[in-house]
Amino acid sequence: MMQTLFVLDTTGTTNLQQQLMQKLVQAIHHGHFSCGSKMPSTRKLAEQLGIARNTVVHTYEQLIDEGYLVSRERSGVYVRDDIYEQHASEPEAKPASDQPQAQQDWQRRTNKLRLDSLTPAYPHNWQQYPFPFIDGQFDPSLFPVQQWRECSKLSLNVSEIKTWASDSGHDDDFLLIEEIRTKVLPRRGIFAKSDEIMITLGSQHGLYLLTRLLLNNQTLLTVEEPGYPGIRQLANQAYSPVHLADVDEGGIIAEQIPAHTDVLYLTPSHQMPTAVTMPLANREQIIKQAQQDDFIIIEDDYDSESNFMTQPHPAIKSLDTDGRVIYVSSFSKVLAPGLRLGFMVAPAPLIQQARQLRTLISRHPPANNQRVMGLFLSLGYYDQTLRKLNQELASRWQEMREALNHYLSTRIVTSRTVGGSTCWIKGPEQLDSKQFAAEAAKYGILIEPVSRFFGAGNVPQYYFRLGVSSIPCDKIREGIEQLAQIMRDWESQDSSRQIPPEQWGRRLIGNELRDFASRCEFIGRTVFGDPYRIRLYSNGSMAGWEGYQDERQDEGQWWLEGDNWYRQWRDWSYGETLGFDIYIVKNRINWVRDGKLVDSAFYILHSEDPADMVKTGT
Repeated sequence: MMQTLFVLDTTGTTNLQQQLMQKLVQAIHHGHFSCGSKMPSTRKLAEQLGIARNTVVHTYEQLIDEGYLVSRERSGVYVRDDIYEQHASEPEAKPASDQPQAQQDWQRRTNKLRLDSLTPAYPHNWQQYPFPFIDGQFDPSLFPVQQWRECSKLSLNVSEIKTWASDSGHDDDFLLIEEIRTKVLPRRGIFAKSDEIMITLGSQHGLYLLTRLLLNNQTLLTVEEPGYPGIRQLANQAYSPVHLADVDEGGIIAEQIPAHTDVLYLTPSHQMPTAVTMPLANREQIIKQAQQDDFIIIEDDYDSESNFMTQPHPAIKSLDTDGRVIYVSSFSKVLAPGLRLGFMVAPAPLIQQARQLRTLISRHPPANNQRVMGLFLSLGYYDQTLRKLNQELASRWQEMREALNHYLSTRIVTSRTVGGSTCWIKGPEQLDSKQFAAEAAKYGILIEPVSRFFGAGNVPQYYFRLGVSSIPCDKIREGIEQLAQIMRDWESQDSSRQIPPEQWGRRLIGNELRDFASRCEFIGRTVFGDPYRIRLYSNGSMAGWEGYQDERQDEGQWWLEGDNWYRQWRDWSYGETLGFDIYIVKNRINWVRDGKLVDSAFYILHSEDPADMVKTGT
């Protein structure tokens, strides 16, 4: 039977036939009854509305006369196929009441939300841009279509449907809980019981539940600065005071966490947004401090999967011995943002309260989606996807490192990271990242200004962020090269931004340049802060080492053309040939190209004849 589309006012001054006619005309024009569709029988419609059948019969007859309906013998009553040709607009309807109907003042009736601007950091049509250096968006090339489709089909078996289709109250899918408990959490060093795990609609849902349970106007929340803006928004809704603790290369600075903190929010795996990873010693210090000052830790394990250079540190939750760390994570980062499935790990009493609160909002995340995710984990597809994702993101991340180091080494400083899908960049202090991002977008390059990550009033505008989760690897170098050109053009607009030539030192030419290059070793740091050494030999060869343990090595050639020094690496700097003017001042070498300083380093000169030395880097 047709679902009720409207109700009639049996106590009003307008008769039921007139009300029914008005409602049916509106339903036809709004598309509830489409052109050519069959109308409900007079008996059924009368039963549904609780009115006399004659009222419906007379209404249908009047609408037939008006040209809205047509009666077909032995078939029924239908909406005219040419209804919109017959009636360009609705007939003037009589008001149901003599009193004018005023619009509701929803601004007055609703509670005021304590929200900052929720404007997205990038346009909705970001996929149309050739160089989207943004994070957290869906990349179809990385989604496991076949495996997910297989698990979706399995979830539609009759036995599976019987499992997830019934109302489970506030319980979660037992298969998904068990897979998280036995496969996902142990990789982070966490061993939990089933009643200590709860499924959420992504990490944000878990954070919402926690702030409703733990925060009020008497609790102090300490967060990272810069940090995830979503947690500050939630604290504002709870009227909770917020303390901002600065972040350095080791994550949050523990000394800035007040002793009277009630809840501490952290993103230790890859800090949001700087992507730095908190060392194990810092994690242990945070735990000790939490025990000493008696505060709760919310550990948001953001981007923990993307660790390319070292073994991942155990989660802070794995170091917890007295149940004060709450762990929040999500599958959306690995698979797709639209999946909206995450989980929370906490002591059973808190999980029980979180389930009760969740019941008031959504009872539980859709059980069919939970079962598909449980099957995806149980069949090993999640591990397979994770390996593929890590391999691809590692390639993109290394490509971005190489491009930044090659094209922007003298103009930017980056945070030290051991992986991740983003790069936090400090540009020249005169840079306005919002204006710079707007200019880059004109060339099809999307970068992210970072003012939204700062909670304090004085926001440094010269930071911006690059992500690689949404851009193909083969587009990264070209995008960074164009970004570097945009920055050079921006710098050229103000000559005061250039380092004056008188500070370059003395230029080397002729035999002095050849003698210098034949026995020189450069010692510096890449744009990512990694140390490097470059050794030149008198036979025109050179060798390079990069990293704290010489993790990356390369070889190349150098030569002179007139008074210009040229070099070409086998792999580094894409194997391009580049020429420089060489300047020295004290123990510093400056490379100058096209009248601009492009790089600098510390140098030493070896007294031995380099041609007789073995190229060991010693």
